Amino acid sequence: MAIRILLFMMTLLPFHATLQAGWWDNITSYFKGGNETTPPTIRVLVIHDVESLNLEVRGKYSLFDPYTHSYISSRFIGKNRTLEAMSDGLKWGEAFPGLYQIRIRPDEANTTTVINRREYEGDIYIYDVGGTISIVNQIPLENYVHSLLTSYQEQPLELETLAALAITMRTNAYFQAINPKNTYWAVDAQKVNFKGRPLSTSMVEDAIHLTRHMIMSHTGIYEGMATPFAAQFDSQGIPSRDTEIAKISIEEANQMARAGGHASQILSKAFPCSTIMMLQYADKHE
Repeated sequence: MAIRILLFMMTLLPFHATLQAGWWDNITSYFKGGNETTPPTIRVLVIHDVESLNLEVRGKYSLFDPYTHSYISSRFIGKNRTLEAMSDGLKWGEAFPGLYQIRIRPDEANTTTVINRREYEGDIYIYDVGGTISIVNQIPLENYVHSLLTSYQEQPLELETLAALAITMRTNAYFQAINPKNTYWAVDAQKVNFKGRPLSTSMVEDAIHLTRHMIMSHTGIYEGMATPFAAQFDSQGIPSRDTEIAKISIEEANQMARAGGHASQILSKAFPCSTIMMLQYADKHE
């Protein structure tokens, strides 16, 4: 009952130019039981089947064997060397005999990894598979959505359109993280246009911040659980067979936003059988 009263009060708020009010009228539930867990991550395949590459870590980091979860070593300064798959194990400046997989864990918030001149946040998993190297980047799901949204920042899109895109991307990302392609990665960077650490405009950052942890679900408050699904606007990457495509285009969504429509109204047209939900996590940013 308390949740229903809160949501009813939210619908009475006037709509302003920002997202902080106005679109709460379609948010019908909180994801129950989520506030004792940490926000999820997603694993992205960023390099696939190459013989060697340049890999640089900027900042403090530690190395682990992801197969045995055993600690290898720590470094207090960065490292920039060629990464190679040798016959007896991986080589990254120094040799790692008998090791065919390595996890790089940043030990500071500002530690990043640069692979072929592209910068990544989060953990890096290196795999030697049959003499070639594949690399997986594990990052917080919010960071992943932020990176994807930056591909739209050069277009003349309204803030509410970007917000609707952010929620759609987050919904799809949650679904992919829950239903990964395999045990090593959930999505392929090339297929989803993931480019690592984003350089974004203030509008993109606002859209991410003000929609934080909001997804679409095919269930709502009465079911007591969230069910994200594979959701996509018409130009967002390559859809899979089970992907639900928006009923309106991004251009039509932007026309709604220019006419005063807010993100939830756009999504109610784009995905009419869905509900907007806010997932609650024990997040230091909350």
